[in-house]
Amino acid sequence: MLVFSPSDKLVEAADSSVQALIEMWDGNVQTLNVDSNLSSKVKAGDIVLVDYTPVGSGQPIPKLAVTKILRGEIGKKALKEYDEFKKKSGRQRRPEEPFAAPQQSQNYVR
Repeated sequence: MLVFSPSDKLVEAADSSVQALIEMWDGNVQTLNVDSNLSSKVKAGDIVLVDYTPVGSGQPIPKLAVTKILRGEIGKKALKEYDEFKKKSGRQRRPEEPFAAPQQSQNYVR
């Protein structure tokens, strides 16, 4: 995990929010906001939980914000549980494949 904070000398920011580049348990990579209560505490390499609850009632859009930092033994246990789930469900990380656009012929209307 990487942390992008306006207090970092290598980050120029338009606001005071903090984001984190996170490798998710299933191999996906996302950049998410860090809750303001954790923004000064989160560090590169931390294990975190992300809030996926809907933004509002009737809205299928999740918050996608870092809401907890799991350090020490609890973080290790959480990762172990996710790894076991991946093994049981067969959801292994896919090897990197180069992007290839589908080959299609163009049909033009005159």
